[in-house]
Amino acid sequence: MLKVQETNEELIFINTISTGLRIFLFFVGWIPAILAPYELLIRPRWNGVSLFMIIPILIAVSAVAVGGLCIGAGLLGLNQTLRFHLKKKTIHYAYESPLTHLGKKTFTFSELAKCEIKEHDWSDGPPSYGMRFIFLDDQKIDMGSFEKKAEAEQYLNKVETLMR
Repeated sequence: MLKVQETNEELIFINTISTGLRIFLFFVGWIPAILAPYELLIRPRWNGVSLFMIIPILIAVSAVAVGGLCIGAGLLGLNQTLRFHLKKKTIHYAYESPLTHLGKKTFTFSELAKCEIKEHDWSDGPPSYGMRFIFLDDQKIDMGSFEKKAEAEQYLNKVETLMR
C-alpha cells in the first residue's frame, strides 16, 4: 500500500506490505505445498512407477511451486521508502523485508536520469500504473500501484516539479 507524505522540504513515498497479509500468504502457501503432494502421491499408495503417475506428479510439483511463491511473497516482499529532500537535493531509498536487513541508498537529484510511468498489464482486469525512477548507474526503482494513469502522473509531476 502506497502512502505519500508531503512537507515543504520533502516528498516521501512509502510502499509497505501489511504484517497481516504477510502472515496470510505465508500460511496459505503451505496448503497447496503440503496437501497436493500428500493427496496425489502419498495417500493413494501407488504400486511402483507407472505412466499414469505423470499427471499427479505434475499437479503436485505445480502446487508446490505455487505454494512456494506465496511463502516467498510473504517472507521476501519488500517494504520501500523513497524520500526526495529538497534542501539537500538528495533522494534516499530504503528497503527491507522480514528476511533481509535494511538496505539504504542515497542519490543526488543530478543522478536521476529519468522518471516514467510504468504500465502493468494484467491477464484479468484493467492495467495498473506505477512510477519508475531510473538513475545514471542503471538502478531502477519502481514505486506505487495506481488504478488510474492520471494519479500516477500527478505524483510524477510533483517529483519533477520538486527537482527543478
